[in-house]
Amino acid sequence: MDMNERKVRILEAIIRDYIQTGDPVGSRTISKKYDLGISSATIRNEMADLEELGFIMQPHTSAGRIPSDKGYRLYVDNLMQRTRLQPEMERIIVEMIKEKVTRMDTLIEETAKLISMLTNYATIASTPTMSQTKVKHLQLVPVDERSVACVIVTDTNSVKNHILRTPKALDMNLCTVLSNILNDSLKGVTLSEISLDKIRLSIEEKLREYSGIAESILGAIHHILKEEAIPDVFIRGATNILDFQEFTDKDKTREIFKLLEEKPYLMELLDNSPSNQVNIRIGEENIFTPMKDCSIVTTSYTIGPYTLGNIGIIGPTRMDYGQVVSVLEYVSHYITSMLSSLNDS
Repeated sequence: MDMNERKVRILEAIIRDYIQTGDPVGSRTISKKYDLGISSATIRNEMADLEELGFIMQPHTSAGRIPSDKGYRLYVDNLMQRTRLQPEMERIIVEMIKEKVTRMDTLIEETAKLISMLTNYATIASTPTMSQTKVKHLQLVPVDERSVACVIVTDTNSVKNHILRTPKALDMNLCTVLSNILNDSLKGVTLSEISLDKIRLSIEEKLREYSGIAESILGAIHHILKEEAIPDVFIRGATNILDFQEFTDKDKTREIFKLLEEKPYLMELLDNSPSNQVNIRIGEENIFTPMKDCSIVTTSYTIGPYTLGNIGIIGPTRMDYGQVVSVLEYVSHYITSMLSSLNDS
């Protein structure tokens, strides 16, 4: 038994109706609500075939049918239509990103909050993987007689700093000279490519009498690199999950929330996002057992060829995929565009 156009149209109607209402769908509902040009009896026969093929199933003793993971997969891959975002929604997204883009440390957290608010699903997002970002500027700033702040600004406008103790007093003029030497070695270099030996040699060649200071500066840079090696991850709107009837089982829901409290698991959920593409994992496709009743839609934001971080939405398998994909694509493309503009400036 093969799928034909009529079966596909009926499956699409079942999925659209179930996403909207959450109620099992019967042949009479399809016949009344969707102009398919076929009788209720014919729809009923085709639904029996769809069930035999594994695209729909009967929940409990209900007379209606609901989509299976296999049905959702066919829908997502072949039938789903992206939802055109309302101008007001686009405006809210653009204004928030423009306001926060110069403060990368808060941009991703605020983005997760906003997506959760716009979609009414849970949202997870990871901060930039600093190893792939480039140094835009480094500045040494005297704090007191023997303390200096080492400030690194990356091409994502992320600002990282560390206070270091120096063996000799450094005034503002000397800090400026040292900053210039360091910028010659670091500007445009990704954090993973920074050579501490090269920096040490450069300082010793140009300022022999301050070679001892090189070790303090290298220590500060090493601290910043080590601190930023592991990206952070946020989850916002987790309680939105409770709004869906699929999650009324307290034991199952408790297991979902326990998983969402662990950052390593959140990173794993986000980890399969190809650059600039949307990845959708439905139900049983998820690797963690508590997520088998959920769908997870993820994408990435980038600078050039480098993936900086990922954003994902978690909801029931009957989520509004068209809307979710549209929101994620719009947000990730706009963040990528803004970061690229900053990088080029």
